[in-house]
Amino acid sequence: MNAPKDHAPQPLATPAKMATAWLSSYIYYSTLTYVFSLRLMGASGMGIRLIELNLLLLCLVIKVTRIPRWIFWFLLYITASWVIGLAHGTSLFSWSFLEYRAIVINVLYYYYFFKLIRNDADRAFLAYARLAFWFAAIAIPLWAFSIGKNLDPRLHGLATEPAQFCVLIMPAFYWYAHLLLTTRKHVIEVAVFALAVALSASSLGYMCVAFGIVLLLSRRKRYLLVAPLVVGALLSAAYVASPSVRLRVDSALLIAATGDVTGAQLSTYSFVSNAIVTQQVLEESPLIGNGIGSHPVSHARFLDSIPGVEYFSGMNLQSMNAYEAGSLTFRVLSECGVLGYLGVLFFVFHFHVGGSGKRAAISNAILICFFLKLLRSGEYYQPEQFFFIFIYMLNYQKFKSEAPSQEPLLVRRKPWFKFGSPSQSLRPSRTTAADIL
Repeated sequence: MNAPKDHAPQPLATPAKMATAWLSSYIYYSTLTYVFSLRLMGASGMGIRLIELNLLLLCLVIKVTRIPRWIFWFLLYITASWVIGLAHGTSLFSWSFLEYRAIVINVLYYYYFFKLIRNDADRAFLAYARLAFWFAAIAIPLWAFSIGKNLDPRLHGLATEPAQFCVLIMPAFYWYAHLLLTTRKHVIEVAVFALAVALSASSLGYMCVAFGIVLLLSRRKRYLLVAPLVVGALLSAAYVASPSVRLRVDSALLIAATGDVTGAQLSTYSFVSNAIVTQQVLEESPLIGNGIGSHPVSHARFLDSIPGVEYFSGMNLQSMNAYEAGSLTFRVLSECGVLGYLGVLFFVFHFHVGGSGKRAAISNAILICFFLKLLRSGEYYQPEQFFFIFIYMLNYQKFKSEAPSQEPLLVRRKPWFKFGSPSQSLRPSRTTAADIL
């Protein structure tokens, strides 16, 4: 009988390793929290400063390597657009530099953040989804409190407004709805999300729910005929039941009929006025726009071309959402032209994962967020923006690596971008979907 072998004691972690592990945990959890922190960061002015601090800390815990070529070319395009706007005098340095700087910092930060967690987009997305559930759950009692105090009757929780609240929770809402349909689990999560969106009285939130239903039902061909009926019934019910939605729709119809924004609902005026300004910019510079950060200047230049703007000038509201154009579609067209907008559409369609299964569900979940942003949110660097963008790309990359081996080799499409080898990151991720769900 062999004598048991002596096992040498494991060496204790050194202070340097302990500090590195602590910093890694801090960066991971602070980033997930940061995704939901626009209201807090906006009030304190700490948003971009937190990212800058974390970016410096990331340099301490990972091996900072040369950025991939696709990031280089993207940043080069952004730089060229910024410089062209300054050279043509269509943007102001003070404002456009802030936009340019924030875009560059966010791209680099989230690239190195995902490198830290070995490009494990599943881990990040599932952790986000769980946090989004609690974000929505907390919003409901906050809404009840605001009703008791005669404050805004529309639910927005810890977000800045109902539409932004819907942006933050919609991918998680779709994900749990997908799990409910496929595993018959997570009923509570879906119910909380549904109630929160209903109480938000956000017309854009309702439209995104309708879009999500179409995506969910499109998984099976026999449901495709039912989808338009369900969506139509949902939107009709929202119009009848919600005075806020009805006011926006009626205001939009009134502007369409009269061609004048006088007396329009404020958010409708914001949408229409920025659409008119964008149209004027495209007539002036259709291909490349007026440069990154130029829309506020364009809005001031073409303000008088908005029929009925005097009504809002009297209330000092004529520049409503002028800084971010009220819509990512309008802002990209105004600042980057048709070429820039085609680039956005190419990104959305190229990296989308169709079909069914986990990869398609994650892709569709984030696609709903992109849909909402193209309609409403014109900010380039809100906390969740590049977090979702990188997950969208990494999910596609994972899908391609998991593609069936029987696919013909000559037609198998390889991703044209790279995030770097997992071996370059700090340590492997051990978190699985089962651990979080």
